[in-house]
Amino acid sequence: MLAVIFFLFSNGSTLKAQHNDYQFGVRGGLGMATLSGFQNNGLRIGGVAGVFGKYFINDHTSIIADFNYSMGGQQSEKWVTEQRGEHLKVYSKYSLHYLNIPILYQYYFTDILGLEAGADFRFCANANLKTKIGNEQWNKQTLKYNTFDLGFILGVYTDNLIPDDNFFVSLRAYFGFLDVVKEVGNNKNISVQISVGYTIK
Repeated sequence: MLAVIFFLFSNGSTLKAQHNDYQFGVRGGLGMATLSGFQNNGLRIGGVAGVFGKYFINDHTSIIADFNYSMGGQQSEKWVTEQRGEHLKVYSKYSLHYLNIPILYQYYFTDILGLEAGADFRFCANANLKTKIGNEQWNKQTLKYNTFDLGFILGVYTDNLIPDDNFFVSLRAYFGFLDVVKEVGNNKNISVQISVGYTIK
């Protein structure tokens, strides 16, 4: 076991030394989001897409900055009892659309595996809430939201899964520090994103 670990770490610098100091690329994938503080809160699934730039500090470390779009929010279902004693299900969907600028520190353990962590600066472009009771039509309303959100990202990514290929896969978890919907109470963004990227340079 120790021999395997030594082999992985001793070979981790070979790939990064071959890279240019700078890299650029694109990424896209799916995100699963929710808001803290809600009862019966569930996951809201949406797309993630954007571009990135990376600077290699040395063979094992780099700084990456993204500019991308992602969806936040949550969806939930709960049963209510009307005056007539009827049991009906109430559906609600909070949708928040963000432009994100994460700036992360990356550390490469091996040629194919690394960890990343850092801050994510988010700017909300639109937020709405859809609700319906039973089989009724959806009712949509615009939410009062905070334009800016700040949070922490922790992630893991793979690189060079296929030698001399420019594709990579990353998995990131986001934990927001600020409330996002006004006049609701505690409601911070929490999300997990998985994306596939391609390095252009």
